[in-house]
Amino acid sequence: MTTSTRQAIGRAIRDLRKENGLTQEKLALMVGVERSYLAKLEAGKRNASIDVLEKIADGFDLTLAEFFSRI
Repeated sequence: MTTSTRQAIGRAIRDLRKENGLTQEKLALMVGVERSYLAKLEAGKRNASIDVLEKIADGFDLTLAEFFSRI
């Protein structure tokens, strides 16, 4: 995954989280990941697996296609 793709995915996660009034801690608990890992995803510093992206999308009641349309 390229840096620009990681950053775009991270921005989409952060924007969704903020639009829904969630802290990183609350979203991390909702999707079953560590807050520090979520922070690195949002910053574009870590690659997210499809499994994690699916959990995040589900947490916002989105399909993966709807999530990726935000990028």
